[in-house]
Amino acid sequence: MKITRGGRLAGDLTGDVARFTSSAEHDHYIADDVIEINMAHILALASSKCIGKGEAAALLSALESLLGKVKHVPPEMEDIHMVVEEEVTRLVGQETGGKMHTGKSRNDQVATAIRMRLRAFIIEICDGLISLQQSLLQRAASPEGRTVVPGYTHLQHAQPVTIAHWLLAHHDSIRRSFDRLIGSYPRVNLCPMGAAALAGTGFNIDRSKVAGYLGFEGLLENTMDAVASRDFAIEVVSSLAILMVDLSRFAEEMIVWSSSEFGYIEIPDDHASTSSIMPQKKNPVTLEIVRAKSGAVLGDLVSIVSIMKALPLTYNLDMQELTPHLWDACESTALSLKVLADFVSKVRFNETRINASLHKGSSVATELADVLVREGGLPFRKAHHVVGSLVKALSSEGLSLSEVDPERLRATISAESGIELPKESIERAVSPVMNVNVRNVRGGPSYAEAQRMIGERVRSLEEEVKAVASIRQKIDKARHEMMREIAAIVHSGASK
Repeated sequence: MKITRGGRLAGDLTGDVARFTSSAEHDHYIADDVIEINMAHILALASSKCIGKGEAAALLSALESLLGKVKHVPPEMEDIHMVVEEEVTRLVGQETGGKMHTGKSRNDQVATAIRMRLRAFIIEICDGLISLQQSLLQRAASPEGRTVVPGYTHLQHAQPVTIAHWLLAHHDSIRRSFDRLIGSYPRVNLCPMGAAALAGTGFNIDRSKVAGYLGFEGLLENTMDAVASRDFAIEVVSSLAILMVDLSRFAEEMIVWSSSEFGYIEIPDDHASTSSIMPQKKNPVTLEIVRAKSGAVLGDLVSIVSIMKALPLTYNLDMQELTPHLWDACESTALSLKVLADFVSKVRFNETRINASLHKGSSVATELADVLVREGGLPFRKAHHVVGSLVKALSSEGLSLSEVDPERLRATISAESGIELPKESIERAVSPVMNVNVRNVRGGPSYAEAQRMIGERVRSLEEEVKAVASIRQKIDKARHEMMREIAAIVHSGASK
């Protein structure tokens, strides 16, 4: 019979009911966190003299022996909390083991453990975001970053940009996800311990001390809110969903660019598969899985919100079904970031194909119209009409602006508008490189702006690295202090 049954309830749950209500399948994520929470709680119980030093020493020694060893929760067990308590009781006996749960509940314990595991995931995902940003910036700063490539709207040639400018666009959306995620961390890193089931405890336990042992920055103060809230999970998964949408868009663009019709990139061999029947195939499988995982994370968010939307205060077992979606979203995002960082570092750009495509789409048309405005004094709408008519005429011949003798363009423009432009002006206007560099506005695609943006973002990335390192250091320091205090108590108990 389980340790929580036999008083109010007779007998054990039937097999199907036990499996249906158990969180055993996913509790391995929080096993060590639960053990450390019990350690911090025992320290607080000993400090307030709710248990004796000898009992504390025995309990702490038993808990320490379990760290890293609880890898599996038997399906017949309710959850990791009961596994840990039963193991400790087996090691120290019922009389002492039965005191470990004094002044706490599974409600505040699980809420705390989820926050501890989630903050570890936030650190891991932030590391992944930093790695992906580094890969993007390194490729943008390389010589190939200066390669002029068609920019698209509606998946049609729009205006020339550079590979660096395109990579920086993806970098900046990813950097915002870093800001969102790191911004959520202070709300995740609040400690529910001491809230017990919902109304706190009548034992004199210092909640702030427990929070400090576990590396939390503060308390989730209201005891009902402490066990009832999962808004922190919704916030984090919302940020992950936004990030995964951006990663999926990047993956989709790479899939299109790798197609035979585009041929702008060569998929790295270790990110591709071939067909079981068609030997020529090189399928962009990792990018396709990123797209799919984006949908899965969006589903996780919808599931989490749907589970929480109608729950009364405080704890309801429905919330147990939320947690697997949280871990799935974190795992999917962390792995997607690692895969894409590796992909970006290895992908090869086909500059020959890019250049051939660049000269086909008349993407220089806007600059030609701008030249008619700047040098010819035409109103922009008139210039737009003149160049549009010219592109239409050339398209009927299968030609684009960059493929025609500038002298022919000059003569046609003169006949259409009465404006006589120097041939040199026409030549500059239909040059994709000139199109890029004349757009030297802040954030534009010019070579100079790309270099400025890369330098600024490299410096910003250094600050991101420091921010994550600071968070990790605070958690490690708190854990070290707790373990040092535990060692002193265990040593004192053993020497008696």
